[in-house]
Amino acid sequence: MSAFVGRQGEVAEITALFERVRLVTLSGAGGVGKTRLGLELARTLVPEPAVVDVAEVAEVGGPQALAPAVTEALAVSAGSLLVLDTCEALVDDVASLVGELLATDPELRILAISRQSLAVPGEHLWVLAGLPTPDAYALLTGLGDAWPAGTRESLTEVCDRLDGLPLAIELAAVRLRTMPVADFVANLGEHLALLVDEERQGPSRHRALATCIGWSHQLCTERERLFWARVSVFPGEFDLEAATYVCRDETLRAQDMIDVVTGLVDKSVLLRRETHAGVRFLMPGATREFGAGWLALLGQQEEVRLRHHDFYLALARNAEREWPRRQVRWHHRLRVEAANLAQALETGLEAGTGLELAGALWILWVCCGMHAEGRGYLDRALATDPRRGPARTRALWVCAWVASLQGDLLGAEERLSECREADPGGHAGAYVAQLAAQVAAQRGQATRAVLGIRAARDRHHSAGRAFPGLLPGYAVVAACLLTLGDVEAAVGVLVEGLDLCETYEDLWTRSHLCHLRAHADYLRGDLTAAGEHAREALRTARLFDDRTAQAAGVELLGALAVAERRSQEGLELLAAARDAWTALGGEHLRPPLLASIAVPEALPVEGLPLDAATSLALKEP
Repeated sequence: MSAFVGRQGEVAEITALFERVRLVTLSGAGGVGKTRLGLELARTLVPEPAVVDVAEVAEVGGPQALAPAVTEALAVSAGSLLVLDTCEALVDDVASLVGELLATDPELRILAISRQSLAVPGEHLWVLAGLPTPDAYALLTGLGDAWPAGTRESLTEVCDRLDGLPLAIELAAVRLRTMPVADFVANLGEHLALLVDEERQGPSRHRALATCIGWSHQLCTERERLFWARVSVFPGEFDLEAATYVCRDETLRAQDMIDVVTGLVDKSVLLRRETHAGVRFLMPGATREFGAGWLALLGQQEEVRLRHHDFYLALARNAEREWPRRQVRWHHRLRVEAANLAQALETGLEAGTGLELAGALWILWVCCGMHAEGRGYLDRALATDPRRGPARTRALWVCAWVASLQGDLLGAEERLSECREADPGGHAGAYVAQLAAQVAAQRGQATRAVLGIRAARDRHHSAGRAFPGLLPGYAVVAACLLTLGDVEAAVGVLVEGLDLCETYEDLWTRSHLCHLRAHADYLRGDLTAAGEHAREALRTARLFDDRTAQAAGVELLGALAVAERRSQEGLELLAAARDAWTALGGEHLRPPLLASIAVPEALPVEGLPLDAATSLALKEP
């Protein structure tokens, strides 16, 4: 207990806060280190040899004994600082007493340590999160005598999967004295059974992680406990809409949800954060495991899991329907929902909807850069469900598209062949022709690709399928024409495609067409126009976190910088692009057109990170 790892920033900020305010409540989940930080703050606020006595609210013996215990602590303490620990045990009584004390003594400062806020006027709530990975690792390794060589990565994984909770890490250190690291990591799915130390000194609730979390469970209302159990089905973040759909019934009504969620956030069972996709909530891993245990006792696991699946299947359908005109919004939403969508896919593979969901998520796989994940789920869904029909047909051509983006052209051609065989009516023929042309272009068969993509575009146009049918075809045609050296024809195609992107508000395709227009301008010798189009493409690619498009944009702008005699900047960008292609999986992802640009051989040994290079290319600070 004498060790104090990390938290220097929190100590400095809260110490400074006490220069302006009189009541700070340290809050956070059980085991996050509130008490230990509180002791360090007390030592900082009232340096030795002065003493600060800590009043343990959980140990006072009930409401009647609270005031005498606090009076005793004040009598012992120096520096007009009162520290109240475990305030959640008698939160209403503590709140009332704190209000009276602050009104009576204008010099008094109070540090409250509680899983729940006091809701007293003038309270400044400081919600404590788990330790950052480096500090968590330092705590874990500092608690062991000697760790076997080669275990750093595994120990770091332990810290991450324990959410950086100091109590969990201390209990893990005890278990790791007798258990091989690899075995411990393999069994981390059972946090609560592993993390027990009956010999531990101090409060009994700190001898097992389950007991520590159970203390919070006892503070909850019946509805909060029911919500806690049901919301444990979410493997990652979620929003109020999803939680309401999954958790509501006649016992837990939709109109109850805001109060229930507010109560659990206030008790540090749920964490709240603002994102591009709105307000999101997260339940730490061990807390979620505790809730899952209660859900099993209620016998509601299957019912709640299916409701979770149904919500995310509907979400995927909505994303597909609204994508053409709300692309950036859906990009952010799908990316933050990736863990939930993955779980819904696992459920769908068992429930028979895996093909539909995997195919509907083509936006996530293709436009949001999750090629490997998408390929894995599509392959599994196709292997699990051999039934013919529209769902299988779409999953096949989506899988071919993803394979081509991975550079697996043979795999893409095999999936397209299966799609033709599974679709005798040719309903997906336009997509098959489109993707076959794309693969031909990647193989350098430009003339064949132009003929194929034009035929596919005509069919998409007749069917009114702007995206993902008609518009991406313009990029394939333009790239092929540039490869064939017909720059003016390529510009004509690009102008038409960019106009259509404006009409359909398709930012994602527009980014790719702007990049190709920059190539065309470069080949024409108009470096100013090339730079403008390349930067526009790069700005949009960053909106979608499209790492491949970012790497291509950085490389093109590097070549332009060199051509404009900005040699140092150009070399840095080219080196960054080289390293990015390596990190992304190799040269097979690099557009062939980039090979037509003259690149100096002398590049820096190590390039900038891709995000930093993107900012440099866009002339951002």
